[in-house]
Amino acid sequence: MNQKFSDGTKPMTVFAEVSQNYKPVINAEVWATLESDSGPAQTLQLLDNGAGADAFKDDGVYSRYFTKMKNGRSSLKVRVKNRDGQARFTFQKRGGAPYVPGYVVNGNYEPLKANYSNMSLTSSSTGESFEVVLKSTTPPNFPPNRITDLSAEFQEDTVFLSWTAPGEDLDQGTAKSFKIMWSFELKMLRFNFSNAHEVNISGISPQEAGSVEQHSFNLSFPIQNGTTLFFAIQSEDKELVKSEISNIAQASKILPHPKPTEVLEIDLKFVFIAIAVCLATVVIIGIIAITTWALTPRKPS
Repeated sequence: MNQKFSDGTKPMTVFAEVSQNYKPVINAEVWATLESDSGPAQTLQLLDNGAGADAFKDDGVYSRYFTKMKNGRSSLKVRVKNRDGQARFTFQKRGGAPYVPGYVVNGNYEPLKANYSNMSLTSSSTGESFEVVLKSTTPPNFPPNRITDLSAEFQEDTVFLSWTAPGEDLDQGTAKSFKIMWSFELKMLRFNFSNAHEVNISGISPQEAGSVEQHSFNLSFPIQNGTTLFFAIQSEDKELVKSEISNIAQASKILPHPKPTEVLEIDLKFVFIAIAVCLATVVIIGIIAITTWALTPRKPS
Protein backbone atom coordinates (compact mmCIF):
# COMPACT_ATOMS: atom_id res chain seq x y z
CA MET A 1 0.00 0.00 0.00
CA ASN A 2 1.49 3.34 -1.03
CA GLN A 3 1.56 6.11 1.56
CA LYS A 4 -0.24 9.28 0.45
CA PHE A 5 0.06 12.57 2.31
CA SER A 6 -1.79 15.88 2.33
CA ASP A 7 -1.13 19.09 4.24
CA GLY A 8 -4.72 20.27 3.80
CA THR A 9 -3.85 23.31 1.70
CA LYS A 10 -5.36 21.78 -1.41
CA PRO A 11 -8.75 20.11 -1.77
CA MET A 12 -9.06 16.43 -2.48
CA THR A 13 -10.86 15.59 -5.71
CA VAL A 14 -12.86 12.37 -5.63
CA PHE A 15 -14.21 10.79 -8.80
CA ALA A 16 -15.74 7.41 -9.55
CA GLU A 17 -16.64 5.97 -12.94
CA VAL A 18 -19.86 3.97 -13.00
CA SER A 19 -20.22 1.62 -15.96
CA GLN A 20 -21.46 -1.79 -16.99
CA ASN A 21 -19.77 -3.68 -19.81
CA TYR A 22 -17.85 -0.49 -20.63
CA LYS A 23 -21.10 1.46 -21.03
CA PRO A 24 -21.32 4.60 -18.83
CA VAL A 25 -24.20 4.62 -16.35
CA ILE A 26 -25.92 7.93 -15.57
CA ASN A 27 -28.60 8.98 -13.05
CA ALA A 28 -27.07 6.70 -10.41
CA GLU A 29 -26.78 7.74 -6.76
CA VAL A 30 -23.11 7.80 -5.79
CA TRP A 31 -21.84 8.53 -2.27
CA ALA A 32 -18.26 8.89 -1.08
CA THR A 33 -17.33 8.40 2.58
CA LEU A 34 -14.07 9.64 4.04
CA GLU A 35 -13.34 7.61 7.17
CA SER A 36 -10.76 9.12 9.51
CA ASP A 37 -9.13 7.53 12.55
CA SER A 38 -9.26 10.92 14.32
CA GLY A 39 -12.95 11.74 14.06
CA PRO A 40 -16.35 10.89 12.62
CA ALA A 41 -16.70 9.90 8.98
CA GLN A 42 -17.72 12.47 6.37
CA THR A 43 -20.14 11.54 3.60
CA LEU A 44 -20.56 13.45 0.38
CA GLN A 45 -22.68 12.79 -2.70
CA LEU A 46 -20.71 12.66 -5.94
CA LEU A 47 -22.35 14.37 -8.93
CA ASP A 48 -22.27 13.94 -12.70
CA ASN A 49 -23.53 17.45 -13.49
CA GLY A 50 -20.56 18.93 -15.36
CA ALA A 51 -19.94 21.54 -12.64
CA GLY A 52 -17.40 21.99 -9.86
CA ALA A 53 -15.04 19.02 -9.76
CA ASP A 54 -17.02 17.22 -12.48
CA ALA A 55 -15.60 17.80 -15.95
CA PHE A 56 -18.48 16.60 -18.16
CA LYS A 57 -22.19 16.18 -17.54
CA ASP A 58 -23.82 12.76 -17.96
CA ASP A 59 -20.65 10.85 -18.89
CA GLY A 60 -20.87 8.30 -16.07
CA VAL A 61 -18.04 9.91 -14.06
CA TYR A 62 -19.24 11.24 -10.69
CA SER A 63 -17.02 13.81 -8.95
CA ARG A 64 -16.83 16.15 -5.96
CA TYR A 65 -14.32 18.05 -3.83
CA PHE A 66 -13.48 17.07 -0.25
CA THR A 67 -12.45 20.27 1.53
CA LYS A 68 -12.76 19.46 5.25
CA MET A 69 -9.89 17.07 5.85
CA LYS A 70 -8.72 16.11 9.33
CA ASN A 71 -5.37 15.15 10.82
CA GLY A 72 -4.63 11.46 10.77
CA ARG A 73 -5.01 8.53 8.43
CA SER A 74 -8.13 8.34 6.30
CA SER A 75 -9.60 5.94 3.78
CA LEU A 76 -12.17 6.42 1.06
CA LYS A 77 -15.23 4.31 0.31
CA VAL A 78 -17.65 4.81 -2.58
CA ARG A 79 -21.19 3.41 -2.67
CA VAL A 80 -23.38 3.28 -5.79
CA LYS A 81 -27.15 2.81 -5.84
CA ASN A 82 -29.68 2.57 -8.63
CA ARG A 83 -31.86 5.44 -7.42
CA ASP A 84 -35.52 4.45 -7.82
CA GLY A 85 -34.61 2.51 -10.95
CA GLN A 86 -33.55 5.72 -12.76
CA ALA A 87 -30.01 4.61 -13.65
CA ARG A 88 -29.53 4.06 -17.37
CA PHE A 89 -26.83 3.68 -19.97
CA THR A 90 -25.50 6.49 -22.10
CA PHE A 91 -23.49 6.05 -25.27
CA GLN A 92 -21.94 9.50 -25.46
CA LYS A 93 -18.16 9.52 -25.38
CA ARG A 94 -15.71 12.28 -24.65
CA GLY A 95 -12.45 12.88 -26.45
CA GLY A 96 -9.11 12.57 -24.72
CA ALA A 97 -7.87 10.14 -22.09
CA PRO A 98 -10.53 8.18 -20.17
CA TYR A 99 -11.15 8.72 -16.49
CA VAL A 100 -9.82 6.22 -13.99
CA PRO A 101 -11.81 6.24 -10.74
CA GLY A 102 -9.94 7.38 -7.66
CA TYR A 103 -8.91 10.55 -5.89
CA VAL A 104 -6.24 13.24 -6.10
CA VAL A 105 -4.35 14.55 -3.08
CA ASN A 106 -1.81 17.36 -3.52
CA GLY A 107 -1.66 16.58 -7.22
CA ASN A 108 -0.97 12.86 -6.65
CA TYR A 109 -3.43 10.38 -8.11
CA GLU A 110 -4.61 7.33 -6.17
CA PRO A 111 -6.66 4.81 -8.19
CA LEU A 112 -9.86 3.37 -6.81
CA LYS A 113 -10.54 -0.20 -7.86
CA ALA A 114 -14.27 -0.31 -8.48
CA ASN A 115 -16.70 -2.84 -9.88
CA TYR A 116 -20.27 -1.73 -10.47
CA SER A 117 -21.37 -4.56 -12.73
CA ASN A 118 -24.85 -5.07 -11.27
CA MET A 119 -26.83 -1.84 -11.19
CA SER A 120 -29.86 -3.52 -9.58
CA LEU A 121 -27.94 -3.81 -6.30
CA THR A 122 -25.96 -1.47 -4.09
CA SER A 123 -22.25 -1.69 -4.92
CA SER A 124 -19.33 -0.46 -2.84
CA SER A 125 -15.62 0.00 -3.37
CA THR A 126 -12.77 0.97 -1.06
CA GLY A 127 -9.67 2.93 -1.99
CA GLU A 128 -6.28 2.89 -0.32
CA SER A 129 -5.69 5.05 2.73
CA PHE A 130 -3.74 8.30 2.95
CA GLU A 131 -2.49 10.52 5.75
CA VAL A 132 -3.34 14.17 6.41
CA VAL A 133 -0.93 16.41 8.34
CA LEU A 134 -2.42 19.90 8.52
CA LYS A 135 0.02 22.82 8.49
CA SER A 136 -2.32 25.01 10.52
CA THR A 137 -5.12 24.59 13.02
CA THR A 138 -7.15 27.05 10.95
CA PRO A 139 -8.86 25.29 8.04
CA PRO A 140 -8.01 26.71 4.60
CA ASN A 141 -10.56 28.97 2.93
CA PHE A 142 -11.11 27.71 -0.60
CA PRO A 143 -12.79 30.04 -3.13
CA PRO A 144 -16.04 29.15 -4.90
CA ASN A 145 -15.43 26.81 -7.81
CA ARG A 146 -15.24 28.26 -11.31
CA ILE A 147 -18.54 28.25 -13.22
CA THR A 148 -17.99 26.28 -16.43
CA ASP A 149 -21.48 25.92 -17.91
CA LEU A 150 -22.73 29.51 -18.26
CA SER A 151 -25.11 29.88 -21.22
CA ALA A 152 -26.82 32.97 -22.66
CA GLU A 153 -29.59 33.69 -25.14
CA PHE A 154 -31.77 36.58 -26.33
CA GLN A 155 -35.55 36.59 -26.38
CA GLU A 156 -36.65 39.87 -27.93
CA ASP A 157 -34.83 42.50 -25.80
CA THR A 158 -34.41 40.23 -22.76
CA VAL A 159 -31.20 38.38 -21.86
CA PHE A 160 -31.54 34.92 -20.29
CA LEU A 161 -28.56 33.41 -18.41
CA SER A 162 -28.27 29.94 -16.89
CA TRP A 163 -25.49 28.23 -14.90
CA THR A 164 -24.84 25.74 -12.10
CA ALA A 165 -24.40 27.39 -8.70
CA PRO A 166 -20.91 27.18 -7.15
CA GLY A 167 -20.34 26.76 -3.42
CA GLU A 168 -18.84 28.76 -0.58
CA ASP A 169 -15.79 26.48 -0.67
CA LEU A 170 -15.41 25.12 -4.20
CA ASP A 171 -18.59 23.05 -4.74
CA GLN A 172 -19.56 22.92 -1.05
CA GLY A 173 -22.09 25.21 0.64
CA THR A 174 -23.50 28.42 -0.84
CA ALA A 175 -21.58 31.34 -2.31
CA LYS A 176 -22.21 34.83 -0.97
CA SER A 177 -22.67 36.74 -4.23
CA PHE A 178 -22.21 36.87 -8.00
CA LYS A 179 -20.89 39.54 -10.33
CA ILE A 180 -22.23 39.34 -13.89
CA MET A 181 -20.42 41.34 -16.57
CA TRP A 182 -21.05 41.77 -20.29
CA SER A 183 -19.22 43.27 -23.24
CA PHE A 184 -19.36 43.63 -27.00
CA GLU A 185 -15.85 42.12 -27.09
CA LEU A 186 -14.79 38.71 -25.81
CA LYS A 187 -11.27 39.95 -25.01
CA MET A 188 -12.64 42.53 -22.59
CA LEU A 189 -14.13 39.82 -20.36
CA ARG A 190 -11.12 37.56 -20.68
CA PHE A 191 -8.39 40.11 -19.96
CA ASN A 192 -10.15 43.08 -18.31
CA PHE A 193 -13.18 41.60 -16.57
CA SER A 194 -13.62 44.35 -13.95
CA ASN A 195 -13.84 47.09 -16.60
CA ALA A 196 -16.67 45.47 -18.57
CA HIS A 197 -20.34 46.44 -18.13
CA GLU A 198 -21.87 45.17 -14.88
CA VAL A 199 -25.40 43.78 -14.65
CA ASN A 200 -27.54 44.89 -11.72
CA ILE A 201 -28.32 41.69 -9.79
CA SER A 202 -29.09 43.19 -6.38
CA GLY A 203 -32.17 40.97 -6.11
CA ILE A 204 -30.32 37.68 -6.65
CA SER A 205 -29.44 35.40 -3.73
CA PRO A 206 -27.12 32.51 -4.70
CA GLN A 207 -28.51 29.01 -4.27
CA GLU A 208 -26.80 25.97 -2.81
CA ALA A 209 -23.94 24.49 -4.82
CA GLY A 210 -25.14 22.27 -7.65
CA SER A 211 -28.48 24.07 -8.08
CA VAL A 212 -29.53 25.48 -11.44
CA GLU A 213 -29.31 29.28 -11.45
CA GLN A 214 -31.37 31.27 -13.96
CA HIS A 215 -31.51 35.04 -14.35
CA SER A 216 -33.12 37.33 -16.92
CA PHE A 217 -32.72 41.07 -17.39
CA ASN A 218 -33.06 43.88 -19.90
CA LEU A 219 -30.17 46.07 -20.96
CA SER A 220 -30.38 49.86 -21.18
CA PHE A 221 -30.81 49.73 -24.96
CA PRO A 222 -32.88 47.71 -27.45
CA ILE A 223 -31.05 44.72 -28.88
CA GLN A 224 -30.83 45.22 -32.63
CA ASN A 225 -30.74 42.46 -35.22
CA GLY A 226 -27.15 41.28 -35.73
CA THR A 227 -26.07 42.14 -32.17
CA THR A 228 -23.64 39.78 -30.40
CA LEU A 229 -22.83 40.16 -26.69
CA PHE A 230 -20.55 38.21 -24.35
CA PHE A 231 -21.23 37.38 -20.67
CA ALA A 232 -19.16 36.06 -17.74
CA ILE A 233 -19.64 35.56 -13.98
CA GLN A 234 -17.38 35.70 -10.95
CA SER A 235 -18.46 34.38 -7.53
CA GLU A 236 -17.42 35.52 -4.07
CA ASP A 237 -17.59 33.82 -0.66
CA LYS A 238 -18.22 35.25 2.81
CA GLU A 239 -14.50 35.93 3.28
CA LEU A 240 -14.53 37.98 0.04
CA VAL A 241 -12.43 35.36 -1.73
CA LYS A 242 -13.24 35.43 -5.44
CA SER A 243 -13.54 32.53 -7.83
CA GLU A 244 -11.94 32.32 -11.23
CA ILE A 245 -13.91 34.00 -14.01
CA SER A 246 -16.46 31.66 -15.58
CA ASN A 247 -16.54 30.45 -19.14
CA ILE A 248 -17.57 33.23 -21.51
CA ALA A 249 -21.07 32.77 -22.93
CA GLN A 250 -22.13 34.33 -26.23
CA ALA A 251 -25.59 35.42 -27.34
CA SER A 252 -26.48 36.67 -30.82
CA LYS A 253 -29.70 38.12 -32.18
CA ILE A 254 -30.12 37.01 -35.77
CA LEU A 255 -33.59 37.47 -37.21
CA PRO A 256 -34.52 35.89 -40.55
CA HIS A 257 -34.91 38.34 -43.42
CA PRO A 258 -38.59 38.93 -44.33
CA LYS A 259 -39.68 37.46 -47.63
CA PRO A 260 -39.99 40.18 -50.28
CA THR A 261 -43.53 40.93 -51.45
CA GLU A 262 -44.08 39.37 -54.84
CA VAL A 263 -45.04 42.02 -57.35
CA LEU A 264 -46.54 40.82 -60.58
CA GLU A 265 -44.70 42.66 -63.30
CA ILE A 266 -46.71 42.74 -66.52
CA ASP A 267 -45.32 44.18 -69.73
CA LEU A 268 -47.55 47.08 -70.83
CA LYS A 269 -47.29 46.16 -74.50
CA PHE A 270 -49.02 42.86 -73.77
CA VAL A 271 -51.79 44.80 -72.04
CA PHE A 272 -52.28 47.01 -75.09
CA ILE A 273 -52.26 43.99 -77.41
CA ALA A 274 -54.87 42.23 -75.27
CA ILE A 275 -57.09 45.33 -75.23
CA ALA A 276 -56.71 45.76 -79.01
CA VAL A 277 -57.63 42.12 -79.63
CA CYS A 278 -60.71 42.47 -77.44
CA LEU A 279 -61.81 45.67 -79.22
CA ALA A 280 -61.19 44.13 -82.64
CA THR A 281 -63.23 41.10 -81.66
CA VAL A 282 -66.10 43.32 -80.52
CA VAL A 283 -65.97 45.33 -83.77
CA ILE A 284 -65.91 42.20 -85.93
CA ILE A 285 -68.82 40.68 -84.04
CA GLY A 286 -70.73 43.96 -84.43
CA ILE A 287 -70.07 44.09 -88.19
CA ILE A 288 -71.19 40.50 -88.62
CA ALA A 289 -74.34 41.16 -86.63
CA ILE A 290 -75.23 44.29 -88.65
CA THR A 291 -74.46 42.59 -91.97
CA THR A 292 -76.57 39.59 -91.05
CA TRP A 293 -79.42 41.85 -90.03
CA ALA A 294 -79.19 43.87 -93.25
CA LEU A 295 -79.17 40.83 -95.54
CA THR A 296 -82.01 39.06 -93.85
CA PRO A 297 -85.17 39.31 -96.11
CA ARG A 298 -88.14 40.92 -94.46
CA LYS A 299 -91.84 40.29 -95.04
CA PRO A 300 -93.69 43.21 -96.59
CA SER A 301 -95.92 44.93 -94.12
